[in-house]
Amino acid sequence: MIEAVIYYNRKKELCGYCVSGHAGFAQYGEDIVCAAVSILTINTVNAIEQLTTTTIDCDADETQGGYLKVIFSDIQKGIKDHDATLLLKAMVMGLEDLSKQYKKYIRLKYEEV
Repeated sequence: MIEAVIYYNRKKELCGYCVSGHAGFAQYGEDIVCAAVSILTINTVNAIEQLTTTTIDCDADETQGGYLKVIFSDIQKGIKDHDATLLLKAMVMGLEDLSKQYKKYIRLKYEEV
């Protein structure tokens, strides 16, 4: 199962995410749930890095069953860049839709940091 955690600060502002695991929906290379989650999360971090001024800390490890953690550098101040906020909200919307449709394969939760 994929576990996706969306981080928010004490002001309830989004400030990062962590995704780990594999869906187990299909065999490696044919798993559409893993592919969808990977596309959403990797494209979001790439877009934030290339298209915004927001500074992020990113940690990834494909050898541990799939792992990507993205945290905005100043968590307590939140994201001040409108574009970065919009990109993150779009990713969360996609993950929410996936978790509704593929409940057995992806769990989405929210956590204050």
